[in-house]
Amino acid sequence: MRPLDPIALVSVSILLSSCVLGPQPGSPELDLPGAIRSDSAPHGSSFGDKSWHKVFSDPDLRNLISRAIANNPDLVAATFRIEQARALEAVSRADWFPTIGAGTGATAHYASPNAGQVGPGGDRHSESYDITANLSWEIDLWGGIRRSNEAARSRLLQSQYLRDAVQTSLVASVASAYIELKNLEERLAISRRTADSRKSSLDLVTSRRDGGVSSDLEVGQADALVGQALTAIPITEKAIFEKENEIRALLGEYPGGIARKGSLDNLDSSLRINGGLSSGLMERRSDVAAANQAYQAAVAEIGVAEALRLPTLSLTGSGGLLSSDLNNLLEGKSGTYSIGPNLTGPIFDAGRNKARVDAAKARAGEAQAAHKSAAVQAFREAADAINAHVKTGEIVTQQTRLVNSYRNVASVSSERFSGGSSSYLEVLDAERSLFDAELELADARRDRLLSVVQAYRALGGGWK
Repeated sequence: MRPLDPIALVSVSILLSSCVLGPQPGSPELDLPGAIRSDSAPHGSSFGDKSWHKVFSDPDLRNLISRAIANNPDLVAATFRIEQARALEAVSRADWFPTIGAGTGATAHYASPNAGQVGPGGDRHSESYDITANLSWEIDLWGGIRRSNEAARSRLLQSQYLRDAVQTSLVASVASAYIELKNLEERLAISRRTADSRKSSLDLVTSRRDGGVSSDLEVGQADALVGQALTAIPITEKAIFEKENEIRALLGEYPGGIARKGSLDNLDSSLRINGGLSSGLMERRSDVAAANQAYQAAVAEIGVAEALRLPTLSLTGSGGLLSSDLNNLLEGKSGTYSIGPNLTGPIFDAGRNKARVDAAKARAGEAQAAHKSAAVQAFREAADAINAHVKTGEIVTQQTRLVNSYRNVASVSSERFSGGSSSYLEVLDAERSLFDAELELADARRDRLLSVVQAYRALGGGWK
């Protein structure tokens, strides 16, 4: 019989591996809107394309974000997940290539007299020595290995996008917590300033009562106003303490204080939306990109499952030196080899492999739905953030006017009370309204700054 030609076997195997089962992975089709609702900004260089260093100019905030990116446990874990996916891709890629091993051995054999197996010259003892190399190569007959490689590559890209999504969320969380901390500081300053002012009013009312001009009721009312402002101070200090610990946790650090300078006014003047808004939203959103790669991986895995239903072709071989005499092992006559194809396939598996295909198709459908959900959520968040920025700006404008009005009312009512032309009830109402309005203005300014952060995150910014 004519021996098999190894080169011919390899050539035929490569030709047979040209078939690829399963649908071709690709981005799922989506009917996307032409623009983000409420988007009235110029379309050019997107706000979401800007580096977080350019968006957040406050040096203290920059320092906090840098520390968070370096040490946040969730971000560190996401980075290690990338390394896992990269290693798994390398494992999958190795399936393209043959597995080659080597070994050596020595065997001594003794034949039983009753076995009837006797060597030359009646010697029942025999020895065998060998040095061999083994080769095993699965031919990608139906494209299952190729699809497995495509799935592994998509999983790697997905892990990278998910890491970017974690950083995007982290940057926004640190910036938002910092803004809220600044807001609490402003509320604390308002409460302390109001408490000092009301203490002065209490002294005035008390002296007027001692002079027979004011009543004990008015003294009690003035004292209640002081108590209201004083109560707000420890409440706000407690919130500041907790907010500092929240920020430290985002930094991957244990509870402690947060170094900071300046006021909400300084932050308000530096944090602005500048640039276009809606252009390329789907490309910038890391979570949407991750969902896209998850879908492509799931589609590729359909081909992997379909390939398992069909026969597997592998090429196996071995070669080396074999001799019964150790002294002759390295001679040319000791050479030996064997090579040949193996074709194996399922005959009956009770529907197991078909169920694998059905499950893979269902996972792809689930991934496609998740991708659409991520896209819808992205446009919703972007629209809400843009609208919030516009409306919070309007709220700040109106609330500023309201605070100015209440300040005038409080000033006039205080003068009228000092002149004896009105009761302390007018002063009481005016100061309560002014205190509440100032706190609401601080919150409105906070919300406007938070809307900038949320717009930046919603537009895909923060991962670079």
